[in-house]
Amino acid sequence: MPRPSDTSVLMFLGLVAIVAILLVVGLARRAPGEDRAVSRRWFAVSLVILAIWTIPSALAAARGALTFTGRPPTFFLLLLLTTLATAVLAFSPAGTRLVTRVGIAGLIGFQAFRLPLELLLHRLHGEGALPVQMTFAGSNFDIVSGVLGAVVGIWALAGRVPRWAVLAFNLIGLALLVTIVTIAILSMPTPLRRFHDGTAPTIVASWPFVWLPAFLVQAAWFGHLLVFRKLAAR
Repeated sequence: MPRPSDTSVLMFLGLVAIVAILLVVGLARRAPGEDRAVSRRWFAVSLVILAIWTIPSALAAARGALTFTGRPPTFFLLLLLTTLATAVLAFSPAGTRLVTRVGIAGLIGFQAFRLPLELLLHRLHGEGALPVQMTFAGSNFDIVSGVLGAVVGIWALAGRVPRWAVLAFNLIGLALLVTIVTIAILSMPTPLRRFHDGTAPTIVASWPFVWLPAFLVQAAWFGHLLVFRKLAAR
């Protein structure tokens, strides 16, 4: 498996850090009139959430415990469990706090992190670590979600964005997210593999790139669920 450059590793870790900071700020930022003890408690909660979201997958990857063909294939078991846990988190008190305290512009604009992520995936393909179908040079158009997140987020910040525009953005972004996850699964070295050209994306079973499916994809999924909750509340 080709080894990504140190620059790509640092860029990836930087993006993970930015998304993590946004989560902490969203949960721990003190609202007007809120007791400091409450915001401090939510700061601690945010750190616990991040630890649960990142440490188990990192340890599993570091120990070489993530496989694609075992019984069960532990990588897919990790993906399933984190996806379910993220959905639970979105409807937990933490998700409620974000929905009630973060404006629709912030919830939409958060998805803009997918723009630099897709540029990084393209770079990793150039280094031979990912197949072309997982980039915008192939079949992955999730970069559109990042662009729309920035555009619709700015629109919402500038004025009242129509409900249909928010819903359209969220459905498009979610569909593109499901599409790239499906492409990735069909590119992996399993009996389900349908894309046989280029390198299989086994890099996602190693640290730090395990945080692509276990954290960044989950963050996008989490964000879409929060937007749906915001729309329901409105």
